[in-house]
Amino acid sequence: MPGFFLFSQMHTEKINENSRQYFRLLFIGLTAVLMLGRAGVISSSANSNKGKIISVSFFTIEKGFRSGIKERKFVAIRTEKEWADLWRLHEGPFSPEQHISLIDFKQEMVIAVFSGEKRTGGYGIEIRRVEENLEKSQLEVFFLETHPSPKSMLTQALTQPYHIVKLKKVDVPLVFIPGN
Repeated sequence: MPGFFLFSQMHTEKINENSRQYFRLLFIGLTAVLMLGRAGVISSSANSNKGKIISVSFFTIEKGFRSGIKERKFVAIRTEKEWADLWRLHEGPFSPEQHISLIDFKQEMVIAVFSGEKRTGGYGIEIRRVEENLEKSQLEVFFLETHPSPKSMLTQALTQPYHIVKLKKVDVPLVFIPGN
């Protein structure tokens, strides 16, 4: 019986060593397949979209609920005169001589979204992202409008939600896309 025990122990150790090698090779193989597959997916998706969509960073100049602009409006400002005119309308009766932000219109532009006058608080509008679509030769401005839920307690005052941002100057048409 001691010989059988010694044989079975050696046989078990050999099986365990073979199993370890098998699982090690299996692990290495699966890891390689996953890494190559992932790299293939990444490179193929990167190649399929390469150069078509570019995310454009922007900086918020001002965002709020009180504006002299009472109508729904989406604008791109590319000159100092347009900027001064918009700011004068926006400033309206709410801001006592608020200073206009300085913009270098040789390198920058302004995008503004105004949701129009609302009867109560609880409304909002926000530019969420801006993308340059090279394939369509346009700048896509994705914005989100929010509305109060039916049972919310609201400020009983007229509001005019808006969001004004600046970004690098891009000389292509703009498209405003809601809901994102």
